[in-house]
Amino acid sequence: MKYIVGKPKMKLAFLNIILSIALAIVLYVFSPWQGMDFVCIVIILVSIFIVLPGEAYCELMWKVDNQTIQYTHHETLIQKQAAFFRHLFVTHRLEYQMTINIDQIDYIVVTYAKVPRPPYGAYGYDVWFNVHMYDGSIYSFISLTLSGRKDFNQAVDYLKEQGIHFKDGYHILDALHTKEPLPYYLERLEKEQSK
Repeated sequence: MKYIVGKPKMKLAFLNIILSIALAIVLYVFSPWQGMDFVCIVIILVSIFIVLPGEAYCELMWKVDNQTIQYTHHETLIQKQAAFFRHLFVTHRLEYQMTINIDQIDYIVVTYAKVPRPPYGAYGYDVWFNVHMYDGSIYSFISLTLSGRKDFNQAVDYLKEQGIHFKDGYHILDALHTKEPLPYYLERLEKEQSK
C-alpha cells in the first residue's frame, strides 16, 4: 500500500496542453493577421515548456509506503521543469530527493510556520513534519500540499497504522479532519497564545 501527497496530474496537464495547442492551430489557420504564426508558436512553446510542467507536478510531493517516506520539493520553475522532463524522457518515474526508512523513525513532530504569500501581502501557513530518527538526526519538510487534505490525512493515518508516533502540540492533525480551513484555525490559535 502506498499513499502519495501532491500527486502528479499528468493526464489533466496533457489534456490542457492539447487544448492549448489546438487553440493555437485554430488561431493560426483562421486568423487573417500575418503575425499570428509567431503568436501561435509562442503559445505552443509556452504551453509545452512552462505550463505543462507547472500543471503536471506539484511544488512539493511526498509518498509513504510500508518501508519508506520519500519527499521532493521544487523551489523554482526551472527545477520543476528539469524534474518533469527527466521523468518524461529519462527515468520514467518520479524521483524523490529524500528517503527515510520508517523503521528508523522515533517520532514525528507536527508544527507550522507563518509565511508571506506574495504578491498580495497576505500570510499563509505551512505545515511541517520534523522527523526524529533513532540515531538523533532530524529531517524536516513541508508536508501539507495545496491540493487538499484527503491524501494528506490518508497518508498520516497510514503512518499511524505503521506504528509512527506523532507529537502534535498544536492539534493540527485533528484540525485537518474538520471542515474549518486550516489558516483560520492557526490564526485563532496564534491569537489565543498571544493573550
